[in-house]
Amino acid sequence: MKQAPMDLTEFQQRFSREEACTEHLFKLRWPDGFICPRCGHRRYSFHSTRRLYQCSRCKYQASVTAGTIFHKTRTPLVKRFWMIFLMSRQKSGVSMLSLQRMLGIKSYKTVWTMGHKIRKAMADRDELYQLGGLVEMDEAFIGPKKPGPPGRGAKGKATVVIAVESGDKCAGFAVMRHVPNAGGDQLLGIAQSDIAPGACIRTDGWRGYGILGKNGYHHEKVTISKDTSALAKLRWVHVLAADVKGNLRGIHHGVSQKHLNRYLAECCYRFNRRFWDSELFNRTVNACVSTATVTFAELTA
Repeated sequence: MKQAPMDLTEFQQRFSREEACTEHLFKLRWPDGFICPRCGHRRYSFHSTRRLYQCSRCKYQASVTAGTIFHKTRTPLVKRFWMIFLMSRQKSGVSMLSLQRMLGIKSYKTVWTMGHKIRKAMADRDELYQLGGLVEMDEAFIGPKKPGPPGRGAKGKATVVIAVESGDKCAGFAVMRHVPNAGGDQLLGIAQSDIAPGACIRTDGWRGYGILGKNGYHHEKVTISKDTSALAKLRWVHVLAADVKGNLRGIHHGVSQKHLNRYLAECCYRFNRRFWDSELFNRTVNACVSTATVTFAELTA
């Protein structure tokens, strides 16, 4: 389905009713018309009370939310659509407590769980892509300020590997991953999962990156100092590191390392689509329809 640009006013007008949200999900699930998941038949009847689509041949009853992050949640679709709109369009992100208040959702557990479901959909969608060309790669250390050495010597902070496609005027796509440490095996694992073979990877002089050039990548090592021209060689990873630190500290007031990867995925998702701002809602709903859900029990296990 073609994704039309949508601003706040258009969103309010279009998705003010539950029926409009259901119709939108229907078109995303079955863009060419209903197809029975069991027998493939196209004719159906709609049970308005249970909001189910019943196949006219085999009588199978299908839900428009089954197999998506919306499945088995009692919160109205209107409020869930608002969550997606605000999380995808707010450049710096939005706290779950703010969403709970704005949308009148009684339970913080409900809005917290829904937020992680949306982040999972964002992460799953970006798993489809690999970085290419010239890629900047570096680590950031995220956590509360503590006494002691900064950088790789910092204690009690999460190690996050950042990789960004580098351009003269702007960055391309980016990936951020929470890893146990900055060892060579961890860095190579991120490269092999997220960067296309044969790409040129530019890093600082950390010895852990030496493994990249031995495993199918062109490794460009640069010397980094406080000099402006030196820092510019890894410009985009530093920009993204500053953005994610400010986001996690200012909006979410810190997050646990257990859930950090999903917050990183949310930041990357918006960054990777920063030039498609007006389409972000439709793209994100499509991602939510295209991925399996995650439960509160799984999130807290």
